[in-house]
Amino acid sequence: MKKIIPLLFLFIISCSKNEDSVTNNPNGTLVDRDGNTYNTLKIGNQTWMLENLKTTKYNDGTPIPKYEFPITLNSTAYYQWANTEDLNNVFLEDLPFDYYGAMYNDNVLESGKLAPSGWRIPNKQDFGILENYLKTHGFNDSEGKALKSKTGWHRALFGNDNDAIGFKGLPNGYVDIFGTSIASEIICTWATSNKNLGNFSRTVVNLVNDENTIIYSENDINMGAGVRCIKE
Repeated sequence: MKKIIPLLFLFIISCSKNEDSVTNNPNGTLVDRDGNTYNTLKIGNQTWMLENLKTTKYNDGTPIPKYEFPITLNSTAYYQWANTEDLNNVFLEDLPFDYYGAMYNDNVLESGKLAPSGWRIPNKQDFGILENYLKTHGFNDSEGKALKSKTGWHRALFGNDNDAIGFKGLPNGYVDIFGTSIASEIICTWATSNKNLGNFSRTVVNLVNDENTIIYSENDINMGAGVRCIKE
């Protein structure tokens, strides 16, 4: 499970800008079609969203259906909220339902309308550039640790993470092929735009509780992950 971590059929996405977003300031904010405001950060030549996308509408204002059981896997476009039950008692208070952002399935990711206007779902190369930035700025072999949030991780056995550049990578978990949102507080998953193996798998970026580096996995498209958008 260390190198290949299956993701659920929903994918969480981190995006960079929307039609209504404010992008004059490289370390500014953007607003999605639901009115959610996200902080952004310029890292080298890239500008990233600092939270997982949680919009329930496409960038043209069309609603995205919410996942309801039972449903035929990958049969339609839908979103699902990441699990916030706090099974490891990491938090003292109850979490808001959208704390980790939304999980989007493959049909939503492939719509071309999920990321706010001017932003896009990052590809593996985008994450590679971010990873290389960390390698050359004092975080070689600890790139994943540098991206993890300081809070929210189940760290009883694994120590603290440092969120060195303020990327705030929360452990949103993933959605399995049966539609269950699991593994929050243990793994962070971000979908990329890369599909492989005859379009039956998607490259997903993983930050794992007991790993200091970034892990890339090829996951069945019926699994889900989070999304961080990047500015075009």
